[in-house]
Amino acid sequence: MRRLPLARLFAAASLLVALAGSAHWLLPLGREGLALLMAQDDAARLADLRLDKALTAERANREIEEALAGGDTELAASFVELADARALPVPPELRARVRAASSSTAEAMRGAGAFGRGFVTGEAEDLAGLAGATAGDLTVWGDVRDLGRQAGNYLRGDTVDPLMVGLAGAGVAATAATYAAFGAPLTLRAGLSLAKGARRVGALSLRLGDQLIGLLRSGRKARAVAAVADLGRVGEKAGMRATFAGLRHADDVTDVARLRRLSDAKGGQTLAVLKTLGRGALVLGELSTKLAFWVIAAALNLLGLVAAFNNFVVALLRPLWRQARPVD
Repeated sequence: MRRLPLARLFAAASLLVALAGSAHWLLPLGREGLALLMAQDDAARLADLRLDKALTAERANREIEEALAGGDTELAASFVELADARALPVPPELRARVRAASSSTAEAMRGAGAFGRGFVTGEAEDLAGLAGATAGDLTVWGDVRDLGRQAGNYLRGDTVDPLMVGLAGAGVAATAATYAAFGAPLTLRAGLSLAKGARRVGALSLRLGDQLIGLLRSGRKARAVAAVADLGRVGEKAGMRATFAGLRHADDVTDVARLRRLSDAKGGQTLAVLKTLGRGALVLGELSTKLAFWVIAAALNLLGLVAAFNNFVVALLRPLWRQARPVD
């Protein structure tokens, strides 16, 4: 019997152990990366995957406490809804505090003045202000008001906002019995109001604003109108605050469409999702390159693991094959 080639067997075993050790952390990363890459066009699924790591019960309760301390009952309620959807425990006393802060009486006291300011000025910083601004827009007052303000800026030599002019003009056209040309009129009207409000408070990114201006000027108004209607849908499903929060992370009309799909799936949870994940709720961004690397590395590791195991078995059994070979 020939001596077992220990050096070859040891090398094969060492490679197998090394690959198996790296697979312990690399394969899960690759699996996670593949799941994220496959979900990159599905904002709701992408958010769910990222929330698995980003949101714990401790963080959810801390966010609720901080929101209540800051008087932000809408955000607190959104986190309670998100925690419930993800089966994260919320202490009963904390839940009761959110319900008390969100009571209709408290909300009415806070919102009465905001409604009037929203109607007159078109500026909205909460749901009551949005209701007032939307009421003004639905009676065309808001659009005339905004056009008049921009006309005054022009006459005084001040800066004229072409996006506000375009949105207000679209609002006047929609009111002038042209609903059929735009599709769902109520959603569009709400979207116009949200877009103008976001522009005023700086929630509309410069890139998205410039793209909408370009679409309105180039004659491709249908795409701009579709984006505005998407905003109306987000406002309907998730509320004004969530719409503004999402717009801060939307760089173009494609991101607006992703925001609409996220709000369709998450509803009242959307504000909390955006607070937790930021732009990561809508897109993978620069992380996609790193995720692709993980997927490729995991696949190569798995192939190497199979090859190393095969090599180890061959090195282990080779002496037996030689022993069994008939001697001439």
